[in-house]
Amino acid sequence: MSPNTFSSTLLPWSLCLLSLLTPSSHTASSVPAYKASLPINTTLLFDSGTPGYNLRNCSCSTPIRDCDEALANSLCRCHTVLRSSLSPAQLTEHGQLTVWVKELWVLEELLNSSMVGHLWLSFCGIKPLNSQFLALLGLQTLRIHSAAPEASYPNQEIIVTPPAGAAADLEAHSFDFSSSFHMTFLDVAVLNGLSALKAYSVAGPLAPLTVTDEGYTCTFIS
Repeated sequence: MSPNTFSSTLLPWSLCLLSLLTPSSHTASSVPAYKASLPINTTLLFDSGTPGYNLRNCSCSTPIRDCDEALANSLCRCHTVLRSSLSPAQLTEHGQLTVWVKELWVLEELLNSSMVGHLWLSFCGIKPLNSQFLALLGLQTLRIHSAAPEASYPNQEIIVTPPAGAAADLEAHSFDFSSSFHMTFLDVAVLNGLSALKAYSVAGPLAPLTVTDEGYTCTFIS
């Protein structure tokens, strides 16, 4: 990777992190009512629980209850993916992706810095997750479910909508972020369901830091 390419890759990340220090530029995101029905024709991923913590990759054409692995294995077309074969930040899913989480490694090794448009996360574990940020590219909608008995907010949804200019650019480029950069930082502690989702976004041009008309949008969810 050339120095210029490396620099252009790090720049938007740096701007997103710096935006944490500029609360005056934040705008609230909308949080619509949760929809109970699960989508069909979706990709489902979950920890198989076998020695080595491998992954089950399923294609489901019928709604599946959250965290019901037996039902998923019965009604969906599933196969096992070895954990050792997973490539960090290589996942790209333009459609609906559902991930059932029991162990944090699924998020760290599979989802972090990956490109996902519509994400449904279900926490199926026992031990609460500590606060830690997960970076996602191109996220448009997020749905959270927590099966924890102490969850006060077991089901939540949020629409992650960039400003009009950035949204048009995302559509025109079909997730090509060479012209516009959209990143979401998600605190995985929201999967515990202990508080309502909170989100804010910040957007701006990369200029005068670059000679192009590139822009960036960052959304923080906690």
